[in-house]
Amino acid sequence: MKSKSSNKGLAAAQRRTSLIYMAPACILITVFILLPFILSVYYSFTNKMLVPKAGKSTEFVGFANYIKVFTNSATAKSFVNTGIYALMVVPAIIILGTLLAVFVNKPLKGVKTFRAIYFSPQIVTMTVVAVVWSFILSPNDTGIMNSLLSKFGIPAQSWLQDSRLALFSIAIMYIWQTLGMEMLIILGGLQYIPLEVYEAADLDGCSGVQRFVRITVPLLKNTMVYVMLSVTINTLKLFTQVYMLTNGGPKNATTSVIYQLYKVGFMNNQQGFSSAIAVVFFVIVLGISLLQNYLMRDK
Repeated sequence: MKSKSSNKGLAAAQRRTSLIYMAPACILITVFILLPFILSVYYSFTNKMLVPKAGKSTEFVGFANYIKVFTNSATAKSFVNTGIYALMVVPAIIILGTLLAVFVNKPLKGVKTFRAIYFSPQIVTMTVVAVVWSFILSPNDTGIMNSLLSKFGIPAQSWLQDSRLALFSIAIMYIWQTLGMEMLIILGGLQYIPLEVYEAADLDGCSGVQRFVRITVPLLKNTMVYVMLSVTINTLKLFTQVYMLTNGGPKNATTSVIYQLYKVGFMNNQQGFSSAIAVVFFVIVLGISLLQNYLMRDK
């Protein structure tokens, strides 16, 4: 009996200790994540303003803000732009990251230097990257990209000032900055694949393509699920590049959901409408993440 009571006392003490260690994280999550989200949902049903006007109080407006999300042309355009941007960026990063990881996983001379070069853009903040790429994508003939194109007889492009090229240009910049990190994550997954599997495949006469398709890709599944989810979520949060380079232009061609949310809430003083955009965006991102997780589940 004494043994059982002492075990119960030990278990209770362990629970108390675990709660004490969990408390700081739980408090921070509640204050900085859960509470703001709950307030956003509440404000989305009101005409809440960031800076209230004299004599005008906050009122309940029902689903008016949500209707406006889908009927306002600039906001609807921001959702479309963000979707197109994600379709350009996510497959490119996953495919190029996988190919580069396979390449640097080989015992070649100078491969460590190659890894460092490709990872180096990741240590630079997106703000600095945007400033550097503003010079690369300069619309002048002396711009780095236009100077390179001129050597192949291609006329100078406006890049960020052209509504057809602006979003594509931002996508190229983000792929360049992010690719190194995803390459290293996939490389980590590759290095956990047993060499014996490849040796058995060689004995069976498998070609390099067959080894990649039938061994590498299936055994990288868990890593690829993580990479796909993280890249998708980070890509959908497009803001800094737009804020630094285009301010949503030209003609709203690069306006993203997060930039539109910022513009409506902080520049136009419409916090209720901005909160509605945030809630709709959260539901869409959550749905995409759940769908990806479902499609990539173990069968």
